[in-house]
Amino acid sequence: MSDPRMTADDVLRIAAYKDRSPALEAMVIAYAYHRVAGDLAEHLGKDANNWYCYATWTSKAVGESLDLTPASPFIEDFGRKLRVPRRFRRLFRATLLTLLGPSYQLGLALANRAIFLETASLAVNLWKDTPDRFLKVSPESDLTPTPPEFLTELLEKADPRYLKDAAQLLLEAKEATDPAVRAELMLGANIALSAYEQKRAQKALELVLYRPVRWLTRVSWRSLLSLITRRPFPRFRLYAARHEDQPWLTRTLEELWAGLYTRHLFAVQTPLSDIKVGTPLTAPAGVDMAKVWAPIQHEKVRKLAEEFITEDQEASTAGVANWVSYPDRMRFIVSYFRVYQHVRALYDVPFDKKVADGLAEEMRRGLVPQAVSEMFKNDPALPTIRRKVYRYPTETDPDAYEMAHFDFEPFLEAIPLDPASK
Repeated sequence: MSDPRMTADDVLRIAAYKDRSPALEAMVIAYAYHRVAGDLAEHLGKDANNWYCYATWTSKAVGESLDLTPASPFIEDFGRKLRVPRRFRRLFRATLLTLLGPSYQLGLALANRAIFLETASLAVNLWKDTPDRFLKVSPESDLTPTPPEFLTELLEKADPRYLKDAAQLLLEAKEATDPAVRAELMLGANIALSAYEQKRAQKALELVLYRPVRWLTRVSWRSLLSLITRRPFPRFRLYAARHEDQPWLTRTLEELWAGLYTRHLFAVQTPLSDIKVGTPLTAPAGVDMAKVWAPIQHEKVRKLAEEFITEDQEASTAGVANWVSYPDRMRFIVSYFRVYQHVRALYDVPFDKKVADGLAEEMRRGLVPQAVSEMFKNDPALPTIRRKVYRYPTETDPDAYEMAHFDFEPFLEAIPLDPASK
């Protein structure tokens, strides 16, 4: 028996549940993305990949990287790539956990959960009569409570026009009878969704990748001083500050570390193989590069693509120098979408049956937040939910504690995709 279609309540239940480990949470989200991809395929077919196919494998990779247990495949692979001798692996893991800190797991998990909520809520409502809204985590809204500092610092604002474009292009794709036209429209939707979600994740990515350098240069000695003087200091502000605002030494080391990580350590996971982003993107077996790089005919799709790539194939598919750079990262991602658009394996279940069954069961845990479930029953012109008073705890490490116990519910809004049409 096939799985039932994902609903808005399913998306909210998964995003709102707070009692999973970050690694398990990302795996549940990966399986949910797979389900959403399959639901869209009922309307769009599987001749071309929709964005949720790619998100499935990305979230699975996030889940693996969030597993920091002693048997962590991520740490094992990291140590292997850095050629750490086996006898030093325990010391290497202890050092890595110190450099990454709790904000690595919690910050990355927060961004992953928010992006899932926003992009999946769009997809599950897409085939309603008017796909005119999506759920958004809105710490910047005047109608929501005062947010914790980490929330405003970890979710960057992104242009909602990309979500509007994605919805319109997917609806057009459903009506298209020519497979080539449908594929172009789906490519445009994929670009728009990634332009939005990569912008939303920008600050979290900077925190995760730059955090080791900032701990070494700005936080470690302050932590020791704080321990001696018993005076706290705003460590999260040091971690979350812009790269441009860091001291010269920190900026220099960040650039060196990000370049090293991008060129030698980071890869995009696919069901065929891992793509090393620091090297030029090549076509997988069976993909004709000349065919997939043919000029884009649809005007809106072409303009979306031109925001990030050119028709110069070599320049567009070149390796990335720094994965933190949004323009360079998006250039590579759009090229990846274009080259892998017809790789059918991206629709495959990314887990074996036993694990997939367990994740399907895990998806059903928890309750839909009451205020959120009532949102779609109310006037859509009233997008905010309800006001809550937010109190900070008194724990000694409030940043990590807050992220570990964060509740999205007070900060959710239903955002119209086209306010002018209301």
